[in-house]
Amino acid sequence: MNPSSPTGKGNKSLGRGLAALFGELGAYEDDRTPNALQNQSLAIDSIKPGKMQPRQYFDPEKMEALKNSIKQKGVLQPLLVRKLGEESYEIIAGERRWRAAQEAGLSIIPVIEITCNDEEALEIGLIENLQRDDLNPMEEAESFQRLIDEHHKTQEEIAFAISKSRSYVANMLRLNSLPEAVKILIREGKLSAGHARSIAKANDIEQMADKIIQEKLSVRDTENLVRRERQPSFKQPTIDPDIEMITRKIGERLGMKTKLQFTRDGGALTFYFQSYEQLDELVGYLGSV
Repeated sequence: MNPSSPTGKGNKSLGRGLAALFGELGAYEDDRTPNALQNQSLAIDSIKPGKMQPRQYFDPEKMEALKNSIKQKGVLQPLLVRKLGEESYEIIAGERRWRAAQEAGLSIIPVIEITCNDEEALEIGLIENLQRDDLNPMEEAESFQRLIDEHHKTQEEIAFAISKSRSYVANMLRLNSLPEAVKILIREGKLSAGHARSIAKANDIEQMADKIIQEKLSVRDTENLVRRERQPSFKQPTIDPDIEMITRKIGERLGMKTKLQFTRDGGALTFYFQSYEQLDELVGYLGSV
């Protein structure tokens, strides 16, 4: 069985991108294996964002902190890029560093140049960001969807590539069906993936998302709230006036307060007694009927 595929059907390209970059090129034979070239420095304006980049949202505060760090210590980790033209390169991983370096006023930046196709570019960018815990849940979910739609990958193959379970991938993919307003909250870090999955079946997803933020609900609180909301409500049916009159007459005859109440399974007629003597009288009456 091919160790690079969860199904053993020879999927050699998915799940090996980063390994190939770190010296395991000989483990794969086909000519689509990403080839890592030597470290180098490039003019920052010769590099552009990658079209396969999973990251779409850049937190302003974190970008400011990264810019200040780069001003003090430079770019410590090279970008991964691939060549587009004679003097043009595309980012595979490291767009945050590239943006922050631009803002910090750098003219050159360290890179590792690789050769790879679009599928591998998306995979490498996804894995690199996941290992750094840099992607928000929506970016992760959208990247998974691109692998399925554009590169015809299965959930099992994606799970194998990122060392996660298939259920993890399936749960993340469900985020793609949420309303756009809720997706924005996830991208901005105001709503967690756990919260988002919990409200996916709520009657009003956007209203529930606002409630989570305003009341600072935990994921468990959210799950319980949605569960209660989805339980079908039971309304007491209108009591027939004749039945209500009969109930009142029974109470008057026995000299006891009575209450008629309908339930999901039928109904109940309740007698309220104030002493054992009243209870004995009720038992005696029922026995004589």
